[in-house]
Amino acid sequence: MADRNALGMIGLLFGATTLFVMMMGAVVVADHLSGKLHLDDGLAVAQPLTER
Repeated sequence: MADRNALGMIGLLFGATTLFVMMMGAVVVADHLSGKLHLDDGLAVAQPLTER
């Protein structure tokens, strides 16, 4: 049988992580919509390999 205290701590950890990710997503979307954040700045994320 699982320990109730350990399961409660794991649930609290997952809940806090979920809340943090949701809040950061909301901040990124809000900044992007207000024009403060530019996700398309013209820089490539990954450069393709050149042929040898």
